[in-house]
Amino acid sequence: MEKAVYIIPGYRHLPTHQAYRQIAKMLKNQGYLPVPVTIPWQQTTIAENTAYFLHELKKKRLGKKIGKQYLLGFSYGAMIAFITSTKVKTDGLILCSLSPYFEEDLQKEQNPHDQDFVNLKCLSLAKRIKAQKIFMLYGGKEDKSLKNRVREAFGEILNRHKYLLPIARAEHNIGDKRYLHKIYEVIQQLN
Repeated sequence: MEKAVYIIPGYRHLPTHQAYRQIAKMLKNQGYLPVPVTIPWQQTTIAENTAYFLHELKKKRLGKKIGKQYLLGFSYGAMIAFITSTKVKTDGLILCSLSPYFEEDLQKEQNPHDQDFVNLKCLSLAKRIKAQKIFMLYGGKEDKSLKNRVREAFGEILNRHKYLLPIARAEHNIGDKRYLHKIYEVIQQLN
């Protein structure tokens, strides 16, 4: 049985970008099946993106002999992984720079494009995560709002196998060598 890691890229990123290819290579070298996911970003909402990913997850799982499954997402892709993990059981969840676009993060004056986020309550979702292990990574030089969102979500996760991993001097860039090194360290701890 394969141990699959689904890689959900950040907003408007493709899994063919260099950073995601490096992550896939790291995973493969450690005996995991990397499953890069292409999200159709054009004119879609977070709910539609998550539904699309759930459909892909079920389809890919049926097509292969997958034993353990893990989700890895960056930024907006981390939001998709986060929401998905409240709907399906996973062996592990790697959230890289979880975006601060939940109801708790929105300003009183809402943009019509934010309507989809109004229904996402990060702190209540965090309590419903069904992953056995949760790793939450963020860069030390990322926006304060993102760091606060990650820390608050981490605090609400009920699972005791959760790890908060700040990356010193890293910005909002999964391709940063410090970020990639931390992901490599996390891959070592998945089992």
